Amino acid sequence: FMLSGQRIRLLHASPPGVYHRVHQRDPIDKLEAMFDSTDFTGYGFEPDVVGYGDIHTAYLRSLRARVLFNVGSVGNPLDQTLACYAILEGSDDDTPARPLAITLVRVPYDIERAIQEAADEDMPEFEPYASELRTARYRGLTGGATS
Repeated sequence: FMLSGQRIRLLHASPPGVYHRVHQRDPIDKLEAMFDSTDFTGYGFEPDVVGYGDIHTAYLRSLRARVLFNVGSVGNPLDQTLACYAILEGSDDDTPARPLAITLVRVPYDIERAIQEAADEDMPEFEPYASELRTARYRGLTGGATS
């Protein structure tokens, strides 16, 4: 879609597909490939801005006059123990050079309540999930957020 004259693409994971993860610290060529058009995304346009989720780690990065951002996670953030979401604000016309704002918003949420609800539902892999919520560290990794 268009916002403030910018072509915006939003997707869950990455242009190759839902199981191909891209992280903020990946090599620049992998980050720039987020702007590629593929069979998965379609070939309608080359985006100026790409937003995605999947890795549960919020960030915003400028790449050669284009913007890449990850919305983080409301229910299981893996970079801080605060829920995170993105707000895009701009003009709905196609005029170039109009202001476009991307804001990553962090808010506290009741982690212990979320853990209790998962326990009440007898969630599979409950203990690793509870640990993720309490520590913002992905299960099985020792170095912090998903890598």
